[in-house]
Amino acid sequence: MDKITMKDIAKAAKVSKSTVSRALSNDPRVNEETRKKVVKIAREMNYRPHQVAQALAKKNTNIIGVVLPTFPRTVADPFFLEFLQGIGEIAVEKGYSLTLPNLARKEIQNLGQVINKNTVDGVILTEPKIDDPRIKYLKEKEIPFVFLGNPMDKDDVYWVETDNIRGSYLAMEYLIKSGHKKIATVAGSPDLVAGKYRYLGYKKALENYGLTIDKNLVCYADFTEEGAYSAVLKLLEKRNDFTAIFVANDLMAFGVIKALKEKGLSIPEDIAVMGYDGIKLGEFIEPPLSTIKIPSRQMGRVALNLLIKLINGENVKDKHVLLPPELMVRESA
Repeated sequence: MDKITMKDIAKAAKVSKSTVSRALSNDPRVNEETRKKVVKIAREMNYRPHQVAQALAKKNTNIIGVVLPTFPRTVADPFFLEFLQGIGEIAVEKGYSLTLPNLARKEIQNLGQVINKNTVDGVILTEPKIDDPRIKYLKEKEIPFVFLGNPMDKDDVYWVETDNIRGSYLAMEYLIKSGHKKIATVAGSPDLVAGKYRYLGYKKALENYGLTIDKNLVCYADFTEEGAYSAVLKLLEKRNDFTAIFVANDLMAFGVIKALKEKGLSIPEDIAVMGYDGIKLGEFIEPPLSTIKIPSRQMGRVALNLLIKLINGENVKDKHVLLPPELMVRESA
């Protein structure tokens, strides 16, 4: 038996094909009597809508926009590749495609172009900023979105994150209990939530263990190897009395290790180094990097599952998903 089409239903109901389409999608332009008639005939004829056509009728595309970091960070950052792997696994499982728009400049304007073309059903955003302007924009456009990271004080925003304060506290606690009293840090950008929270964990550990918070042992970088490399070289020109350094992500830790080696310092004998993220590459540098492991791949899976529920209008009990960080001790500390 040939598959029943909208054309067949239209003939039986003595209406146009477009009326059938509107009636089956509950379009308010179709009066209630006609809608009920079309739905009844469709059921009697055992009509099964084509999934692609149904998606188009609903203006759904089954495409998810993933907004990855802007310059100077890139998708080449292993952490984001692992996060993207998790998203991709769920996308394949649930029948979604991914698009990675280039929003390096004029971010809001370019984000608007992606949405206005109706190419995405929802958006996953990374690197939330303090007072992130994307939140207001996406709410006004009524586009479902989920953040990788806690955008701070936004109870009505959905996000998945690890406890950055707890993670950096674990890193510092390990260094302190290993006997280090003067611990420097290469903090991430204070404009980014992750940078702010990881620095707060650094401070909290020093305070709780009765150690002095020396602002001259704090330098900032942009979460890249190059940024941290330059920052540590400048720090070493001013100070050489610290015995350990906590770095706000693993890529920056690679830059720190390069700078220390160039200055003839041994790791961890002269200066211990602790990173953050737990990317796979950290196992293979010399010395292997001690770090805080966060479940990047799992975070990608959780983020997309959460977003799909929002797209489908499902009730979501947990708007905020906080995953635990884990201390990984290797040879660098």
